[in-house]
Amino acid sequence: MSAKTVLVTGASGFLGLHLVSVLHKQGHTLRSLSRSASPRLEPFEVDQRRGSVVDLEDCRDAVRGVDAVYHCAGFVSRESSRRGEMFDVHVSGTRNILRACKEAGIEDVLVVSTSGTVGVSKRPDFLGREDSPVPTALLRDWPYYESKVYAEKEVMDFVAQGFPVKLARPTLVLGPGDHTSSSTGDVVKFLCGDVKASLPGGVSAVDVRDVAAVLPSLMEVGTPGLGYLLTGTNLPLRDFLILLSELSGVRAPALELPRKLLSENVWLRDLLGHASQLKFMGGLDKQTFDMACHYWYVDSSRAVTELGFAPRPLAETLADTIEDLRAGLPAFG
Repeated sequence: MSAKTVLVTGASGFLGLHLVSVLHKQGHTLRSLSRSASPRLEPFEVDQRRGSVVDLEDCRDAVRGVDAVYHCAGFVSRESSRRGEMFDVHVSGTRNILRACKEAGIEDVLVVSTSGTVGVSKRPDFLGREDSPVPTALLRDWPYYESKVYAEKEVMDFVAQGFPVKLARPTLVLGPGDHTSSSTGDVVKFLCGDVKASLPGGVSAVDVRDVAAVLPSLMEVGTPGLGYLLTGTNLPLRDFLILLSELSGVRAPALELPRKLLSENVWLRDLLGHASQLKFMGGLDKQTFDMACHYWYVDSSRAVTELGFAPRPLAETLADTIEDLRAGLPAFG
């Protein structure tokens, strides 16, 4: 792969920093677009451009003279009150970046979305795939995921116009280097003893280093408009908490709320969801409570076959996540 000038939006974020590290090792010249400069990007000799993906002119300036663009910028929140900000960044921001790239004639463009646009269900036997339907009714109550659905619609509109945008859909991204706890926040809560009960859902997780490593391959050989699902492991939430306990020494919660109880007693589920700020639930917000009662399982076999995606064992990822969080230091490699 020849060296290129590459723009990474969201370069100072969790996934963005790992991707920058990968691209730097490959010999590319790097540029970022962000509202403020980040000292974390300095070791990678990144040309840091000030601006926002929400501003079309900032996007046009950022893509000028580059050969490829990885659009990783995002805004993670479970607060419904911040719905507008999430739609601005994810939907308007994606549209602006793609428009600027198309105007500049840049065809090597990759957008990072989330597996949650297709990979969530109330059924434990569910397994999301690239062509799974969007669970619109579920996502309506979760603004982050709903905004990502509309961001993907922007991608598909450009693909329909003949613009070959690539699309990545990682699951819950874990590993070292999440300096804002934007993705590892629930692990932090567990380590602090704030997780008081296990809810009857399932989680899918992937190592941030494995996602960063496969994105250049997706950019090079991926099918435009196909949202490649990227995960390492699917497992029940209870098993996830037990593994965290074994690796960290922090006791897993003894209380486990059975799915049958919550499924057959809608009033109880709603009551617990609305009352989940109570101490016995660990101060969970209603949205987190509701999400933890669903299954987020997806199939990454297509990424493995077509892109050479090679996720590492979850135990390795969690061990490194725990060590990094406890040390309070970012780590890459």
